[in-house]
Amino acid sequence: AETQAKIKAEADRLARAKATNCEKARANQAVLDSGVRVAVKNDKGEREFLDDAGRAQEQRKIRLAIESNCK
Repeated sequence: AETQAKIKAEADRLARAKATNCEKARANQAVLDSGVRVAVKNDKGEREFLDDAGRAQEQRKIRLAIESNCK
């Protein structure tokens, strides 16, 4: 019984994490779809605005996140 409770608790934790990741990915997708300028921090901590190629790359990452977390 204790083992099953641990398994259920872990499954619940993973489900909550997936739901949170799904919400974040959908919110990020909405920002990119809105057409506003989006800035990210580079390796030096400086703010850089995404160009068309960077925007496309971010959209691919977000699509993958949505596919794996929003089911």
